[in-house]
Amino acid sequence: MKKKLGFIIGFCALALGLAVQPAFAQSPHLTIGAVYVGSANDYGYNRSFHDALAQVARDLPGVKVIEAENVPESADVERVMEGMIQQGAKLIFPTSFGYKDFARKVAKRHRDVAFEFAGDGDTEKNFGVFFGSTQVAWYAMGVGAGKMTKSGKLGFVLGMPIGYALGNVNAFQMGAKSVNAKVRTVVVVTGGWSDKAREAGAANALLDQGCDVVGMHVDSPATIIQTVEARGAMSIGFQSIEARALAPKGWITGLGFTWAPFFMDVAKSVMAGKFRGEAVYQGLGGMVAIAPFGSAVPPDIQKLVNETATKIKKGFTPFIGPLMDNAGNMALPPGASIGNDQMGNLNWYVEGVIGKVR
Repeated sequence: MKKKLGFIIGFCALALGLAVQPAFAQSPHLTIGAVYVGSANDYGYNRSFHDALAQVARDLPGVKVIEAENVPESADVERVMEGMIQQGAKLIFPTSFGYKDFARKVAKRHRDVAFEFAGDGDTEKNFGVFFGSTQVAWYAMGVGAGKMTKSGKLGFVLGMPIGYALGNVNAFQMGAKSVNAKVRTVVVVTGGWSDKAREAGAANALLDQGCDVVGMHVDSPATIIQTVEARGAMSIGFQSIEARALAPKGWITGLGFTWAPFFMDVAKSVMAGKFRGEAVYQGLGGMVAIAPFGSAVPPDIQKLVNETATKIKKGFTPFIGPLMDNAGNMALPPGASIGNDQMGNLNWYVEGVIGKVR
């Protein structure tokens, strides 16, 4: 009877202990897995993650990073993440929008592994979402472009006309118009986020039309920036601030993602056993930064762009009605506004943009 009672007490204590165990155990060591849809050295989207995680590994003792490049948005990414978990990964960053459903499946199978998905959607205990809010920040880029253009014609190469990308274009045009009333922005859509041939063709087409400043929203800005530089025009970069190295003469400035502080906080929370999935979106001063200016940008224009950025950090947004679309329709009534959480639904170009959404 004593043996049986002891077994029951022991079993209950064990069950109770299991019940109060945290989902994430504390550890002085952490293996982080990161999955990229392209090359980690693309001077763009994927490099922004690679550089941030490299900084975390340098600055936070006990951290090891495993990276997988050029992983398609298919079931392949599930196998890659499972392999990382087998190697001891307790924190995984699925960095492409198309990884979301696959990452959720893996997260459900491994509740003791933390996931931070670069995108949007619902959160779970072990599944957080994050991204940089770039739309309003592009207004400051427009100010720089509007001041630097001589032709009054700006170009913008767009991978896909999704709401977030349209928001970038619209803010760019509105910022440019705020300092140059006659400026226009011509948009060329490539139909994909990573197509070097089409990106080069799009850049050349814009330059042939007289655009002398070109911005872009594609995974890697490298091809576009190098094409523009070779033809003596100017560029506004995106995704990684390191893209400035590609345009020693024509670089104006750009927007780059600065994930490292957020990644550092997430890594520390996992190591402390305190990770909880949350939705975190930050703009200028958080996950987004203005790149250093090129040598051709006069001090007064640099000052104006920085002052605009400061205004944005304090809450300014150009997405307040009345705003007309480029077909002459009222897109945003007087007093109405568009917040960061609504940018994904944007489906129009603002007045002054030359191009069609569909």
